[in-house]
Amino acid sequence: MPIHSYIVLSLFTILGISLGMVIVFRKKDEFGFLGTPPIDKFFFLTGKITLFTNWGFFIYKAISPDSGYVTVPPWLSWSATVLMAAGSVLMIIALFELGSSLRVGLPKEETHLQTKGIYRFSRNPLYLGVYLITLGSCLYIPDLINIFFGLYGICIHHMITIGEEKFLDHKFGDEWKNYSKRTRRYL
Repeated sequence: MPIHSYIVLSLFTILGISLGMVIVFRKKDEFGFLGTPPIDKFFFLTGKITLFTNWGFFIYKAISPDSGYVTVPPWLSWSATVLMAAGSVLMIIALFELGSSLRVGLPKEETHLQTKGIYRFSRNPLYLGVYLITLGSCLYIPDLINIFFGLYGICIHHMITIGEEKFLDHKFGDEWKNYSKRTRRYL
């Protein structure tokens, strides 16, 4: 197995452990992890499913690098690995900095607007990390189905982002408006 395969698998393992730790810490807070979808439930769920399928292809190709009908040159695999690493770092930092505000969907409980740490530079570093990993998967296994799943997942998650930002605008008013003026949506 090439070195980049080990790196990709290690990064997914670290991401899984980090997410597990955040969920365990959240259980202690007694906050619900699942919120209300900010967009139509069908698109919300299919966006999640296609994105995780795209990541599953990434993992599968890392485990079985000779699989598939598309020959991927090493420079493309390494480019995908760099995107995976950058996305993983962003996601892990964003997950831990969100703390008790982390939800899948809109919160039902009271929450606060996170504007410190990595959120000073991006309003949505978690989604930016997700997008980088997804694009990395599309480069690592450039199969048409994987690319379709990746692009669909990114489009739906962008719609989710816009829905969440409308919620934040309504909930936090001027605080949100000032924050969104000085901080870009993704970069």
